[in-house]
Amino acid sequence: MQDSVGKFVEISIPCGGGPAAAAAAEVVSKEIAFDDHAWTVHCYPRGAPGEAGAGAGGHLSIHLVNHTNARNAKVLFEAIVLRRAAPVEVGGGAPARDNHHTSSVFEYPPEGSRRFSWPRVASARDVQERCAVGGYATVVCGLAVLRHNPVPAPPSTFAADVVGFLEARKKFGDPDASFAVGGKTFDVVRKVLAARSPVLKAELEGGATVQEEEEDAASAAIAMPVIRPKHEFKTASTFCALLLYLYCDRLPRGTECGCPVTMDLVRDLLAAADWYGLDRLKLLCARKLWDDLSVATVSKTLWYADRYRCPELKSLCIDFLAVGDNFKNALGRGGLRLADEELAADGPRPRDLDELRRRSSSCSSSGSVSNKRKARD
Repeated sequence: MQDSVGKFVEISIPCGGGPAAAAAAEVVSKEIAFDDHAWTVHCYPRGAPGEAGAGAGGHLSIHLVNHTNARNAKVLFEAIVLRRAAPVEVGGGAPARDNHHTSSVFEYPPEGSRRFSWPRVASARDVQERCAVGGYATVVCGLAVLRHNPVPAPPSTFAADVVGFLEARKKFGDPDASFAVGGKTFDVVRKVLAARSPVLKAELEGGATVQEEEEDAASAAIAMPVIRPKHEFKTASTFCALLLYLYCDRLPRGTECGCPVTMDLVRDLLAAADWYGLDRLKLLCARKLWDDLSVATVSKTLWYADRYRCPELKSLCIDFLAVGDNFKNALGRGGLRLADEELAADGPRPRDLDELRRRSSSCSSSGSVSNKRKARD
């Protein structure tokens, strides 16, 4: 599944024979930043150094430069040099514009350079004669990234899980049990939960119920059983999110679980999905955590992926850390050191970090890129 994110930037380039044009061998745009990406557009009004025909006469050359260790993505780039409108003739309507245009679709990151070039967008003479207004021409650049989430999401099994109960759906109406989590109670229908998770079925049938101390004997006799789940939920909102998945087969949106959907909630939900054997929910959580992955979050995400048995997400975290300076920067934040200590206490996990160090060293020895943009806090 793909979605896209992107931005536009407008650049004014001097043209003609004046001092401004002579001094502007290169015009650099402001940074185009979104997600883990940071790009700049470099315009060379008379060609970039080393290009054929650069210098006197010359041509407009446009280069796109990436400054981050962004993940694999398909990038769409488009640049338009706006041509000056011709005078409107009487009765002729709006003048037509034949703008200079270049575009490309490419995979990022590439092998080798992080600079992508379009060397002959337009001749310097044409830009000066047809595009300049007050000695400056306008270049509009658009950049979009088609993001592909590599964590697979299996098809929904909701219908299959409850197919045996469709004929009796009218009997589901009234809740017949409650779960007590974080000082709140959630009324549930036992058959629905039991159909979705064999672990929940065992908890519901186990009779591990509690009664509130203030209840008297008469009310306790008629009250629904109150069950405390064996899994330790950090918040009641996480249990609400679990129920939403069990009943509606999706992750929460907005604040429908009583709070915004934070990555901490998603991590807690991943842990619950592992406990209750909900493999599809684990992968849905993994997709959300992958979308949020950065140098600042990779240590915690890797720890959760390893602890709660999500090999797909764990492998992607290791791949991310092996790119460029990501591993070194993550160590510099101290997060991986904490993870290293916890993993070491847990068993043979330090081998994973040895593999990270080996792969990171291999990537560094094969070549590095200077002036990398620092990861987001």
